[in-house]
Amino acid sequence: MKCINIDEMKNIQLEILADVADFCDKSGIRYFLSGGTMLGAVRHKGFIPWDDDIDIQMPRPDYNRFIHEYQHPNFEVCCWDLDKNYICTYAKVSDKRTVLVENGNFGREVGVNIDVFPVDGLPEGEEHIDRTVSKMKVLWGLIVCATVKDITKRSTLKKIEITIMRAVYKLFPLQSYFTGLAIKTAQKYPFDNSDKVATLVWGYGKREVISHSTATQYIKADFEQYKFNIPADYEDYLIHIYGNYMQLPPESERVYKHHTNASWK
Repeated sequence: MKCINIDEMKNIQLEILADVADFCDKSGIRYFLSGGTMLGAVRHKGFIPWDDDIDIQMPRPDYNRFIHEYQHPNFEVCCWDLDKNYICTYAKVSDKRTVLVENGNFGREVGVNIDVFPVDGLPEGEEHIDRTVSKMKVLWGLIVCATVKDITKRSTLKKIEITIMRAVYKLFPLQSYFTGLAIKTAQKYPFDNSDKVATLVWGYGKREVISHSTATQYIKADFEQYKFNIPADYEDYLIHIYGNYMQLPPESERVYKHHTNASWK
């Protein structure tokens, strides 16, 4: 198999994103760049130079439409809703012509991809929001124990927790059950009936909480040679997650974090 270098991988990810965004625009499906991808659009007008993935988010009703309706000859949606062997709480759109090796075992082969996260509704009141986010973090932890490969950089406590859960999973293969439980729990409060919403199935926890309008009102932003949706209120989102988001991190932290290896089939 022919190896794919980091620049080629970014080009494949960008090709996937462009097709997904075009499909969403034509189908009336709401989406927006998120996380480091949104930060890259605002600060660099493209990829953060040391970033090697693409993240987008969709309101849950749009996400559910997307995973069932999106089709492409070279790309495929990987998600638990379509394949119960896939033990990840959010979807990936993967290039079927490629193979990607990363620090995650998702229960099935996944190629070079972009991440697609659903945004779910939240209850009213900070106390209830905190409880919901805390419950979801417990479920994330159970799923991480099943998917993470290299645990050498984890704390001693985390190493113990992961080792114990892996032993449990050998006796009782509950990985798919916990993935489904997390997806079901995240949807308890309907997105369009909620003033506050968040990506509950993964991410930054409480820092992910945004207003319903932030998740549904967009402007176009430059990203490489394209323009994609970001929230009109992107500043509030980025400050909430990154603080002073225009300040570059120290040079020692400007490194690729996912340590992936990709190749053509």
